[in-house]
Amino acid sequence: MQLHDEFEQQSLKLRQRLMLVVVLTTLLTAFLSVSLHFWFSRDMALESAEEQYRLTATATRNYLAHMDASAVETVQVLSHFPALIKQDKQRGPWINNGTRELFAEVLRTNPVFYALYIGFDDGDLFELVNLNSSEVIRRQLNATPADRWVVIAVEGEGTQRQRRFEYYSRDFELNFSRSESSDYDVRERIWFTQADAQGVSKTRPYLFQHLQAPGQSFVKKLPGTGHVLALDITFSTLSSHLRAQSLSAYGELYLYQQDGSLLASNHSDNAYRRLPPVSPMKLTEQQRQYVNTLGTLHVSNEMDWLPVDFSVGGDPSGYSVDMIRVLSRMIGLKTEFVNGYSWAELVNMFNTGELEMLQPVVAIDETLDELTQPVIDMPFALVRRADAEEITDLSDLNGKTLALIGGWSIVSVLNEKYPRINLQSMRSLRDALRAVEQGKADAAIDAEVVLRQTLQQQYMKGLVLDTQVPQLLDLPHALHIRVRPELAPLKDILDQAIAAVPASSREFLRQKWFAESEVIKPAKMAVVPYRHLQLLTENPQGLERVERVLLNGREYFSFASVFTRAQNPPEYFALVIPAEQVYARSMKHLWLSVIIIAAVLLIAVPVILVLFVVRPFERIAQKQYEQNDSDYMI
Repeated sequence: MQLHDEFEQQSLKLRQRLMLVVVLTTLLTAFLSVSLHFWFSRDMALESAEEQYRLTATATRNYLAHMDASAVETVQVLSHFPALIKQDKQRGPWINNGTRELFAEVLRTNPVFYALYIGFDDGDLFELVNLNSSEVIRRQLNATPADRWVVIAVEGEGTQRQRRFEYYSRDFELNFSRSESSDYDVRERIWFTQADAQGVSKTRPYLFQHLQAPGQSFVKKLPGTGHVLALDITFSTLSSHLRAQSLSAYGELYLYQQDGSLLASNHSDNAYRRLPPVSPMKLTEQQRQYVNTLGTLHVSNEMDWLPVDFSVGGDPSGYSVDMIRVLSRMIGLKTEFVNGYSWAELVNMFNTGELEMLQPVVAIDETLDELTQPVIDMPFALVRRADAEEITDLSDLNGKTLALIGGWSIVSVLNEKYPRINLQSMRSLRDALRAVEQGKADAAIDAEVVLRQTLQQQYMKGLVLDTQVPQLLDLPHALHIRVRPELAPLKDILDQAIAAVPASSREFLRQKWFAESEVIKPAKMAVVPYRHLQLLTENPQGLERVERVLLNGREYFSFASVFTRAQNPPEYFALVIPAEQVYARSMKHLWLSVIIIAAVLLIAVPVILVLFVVRPFERIAQKQYEQNDSDYMI
């Protein structure tokens, strides 16, 4: 009996030890197996995610490059087509009978192309618009679902000159047409003046006049003539493609130029198109009749005077642009913005009558009769290198170089009051700031808020502002709209409208464009919003590869690529995405597999150990006990 009790005690201890061994072995086996699986699978998952990211980014880059190359090839081939144009004895040069169908076939084959057209050396235009290239285009041209094509033709002389819109079905059955008086002349357009016969050129971004939407043109002179063949691609088409990419939902995609200027992105800018609600202004019957006779008025739009008057990929933006739109709604004016030119060129276009309104401008004696009431007040500031002495008085710049935008009204004021300062006119504010940064100018002058936002978006850390310069207050700093002298009644109506703009609407626009506490969002940026992407245009070694970068304390993956052709400046495509988003899907699957493996091991290993280790061991112990017990009985 005593032997039996001792055996039971030893057997219990043995079972406890065996169970402890089973538990420890199970946990150790599960831990090692899961850890090794997680470690090696994680690396494979991350490599797979990065490769997928690289392939998606490369595919998007290749699509954009292919579209660019296809546009060039299309214009090149069509320019050598022998029968695009015929010579009519009565009306002069015009398209041949089969040209419209030829253009339509090309646009069917390449649905991303917005339009094909010919500008004639007498100023006339024939254009075929592909309504299926973008829903934005269909809305802009007020087309119905039954419309497939729009033919835009500009022809006629003097007061008889007309711009005609013809809306056609898929089979070129005419659905609707309308005409309006026009002074449009292709010989004054950017795309026409930039074309040559040597090869296909690509214009800088600008606002398409008939569509009032931004894009770029591929142009070439037809051999042996002064006529120009052109093909347009809208940025709305590019942006739609970028937004359609799988990574667009949680990544940022940009198409930009060498100077960082944005052409297209996957960000929606609807919030920045919103205008404050305003009511129509009460006009006298005489004023209403006068407004109805004005037709479409052309208004200047600068390229980079943010946040007041600038464009993002050719799309007019800024405080003064919104103010023009608000005033137009109140009065019932039809306005079209014109951009793609320097400020000096816009001033010249106003002086020659190509623009009816020039904005925004400061007041000088020579133009006072042409200026409306102020729309905003913009105090001036100076910018200099951080390692230069502070400017406390304009006399500090005597004998030195002061850079500013060419064609500005204050040039004459500065020349008169401060003749010892050497003024250097630049094409744009960005060029003026670069001149200061590179030591080619000692300082630059502009509106303080414009300088601050430009320095911020251009990441010019080595430049600082000087605002406490007394003489700056003496410079004219209220901004006005300048109206052609023959439109004096319009100036009076605009003055009434400016005075009638509600305070709430002014505050809406101020918060939209000048709120200092607001974080600048990509949709509001005129340039690509990351410094490392801007630097890649100067350091091509970082192109064509996926890199990990730290942005605002978060890890991101970044990919940038360039596509360049002869005769045209390079353009860049970039994709930026948070690292956790790249890994999220792979890590989710990995953790699921880890949980399954751990569960299987925790269930299977104890069963295996009990069945194949513990039970056999207990049977051996039991036999040993029985053997000892029989020996004891003998």
